[in-house]
Amino acid sequence: MTGKALVLRVVGSVALGTVLAITGVLDATHAALLALLLLAALLLSARMIDDYEPVWPARQSPMRAGGRAVVSDLSWQVFDHSRRVDAAVADRVHRLAVARLAVLGIDATDPAQWPEVERRLGPAIASGLAHDERPTARTLQLWLDAIDRLSDERTTR
Repeated sequence: MTGKALVLRVVGSVALGTVLAITGVLDATHAALLALLLLAALLLSARMIDDYEPVWPARQSPMRAGGRAVVSDLSWQVFDHSRRVDAAVADRVHRLAVARLAVLGIDATDPAQWPEVERRLGPAIASGLAHDERPTARTLQLWLDAIDRLSDERTTR
């Protein structure tokens, strides 16, 4: 609200109280109280209308050891609005599986070695990783568990 509009409204509320007191509609005390009440309401509404945008202080969160903030950010980026795994994440998991299989001496892109890929990962997981469809959260968990089992096969017990 501009200053001119505010002044006009203040003068109007004082004039209304004066007219009500002079004409005898309200006694002088109640007319003055009504004018003050209108003034308070006008000033409060003018304060709220001014598009008052509070400036919030920048929140400084300390970086803790362990990369918790990075892990948290990554976890929020895994799924999209359709509750499917984001395409970039699915591609990254696929590349991780190919890399883990390569460490074991298996070329996942070679059709001749596909039976070995299915044996190591399982037919459903190997098929899912081979296609471009985006998995659900449960399917992603199954994929990651199968990839983790690949690294367990190389460990000596």
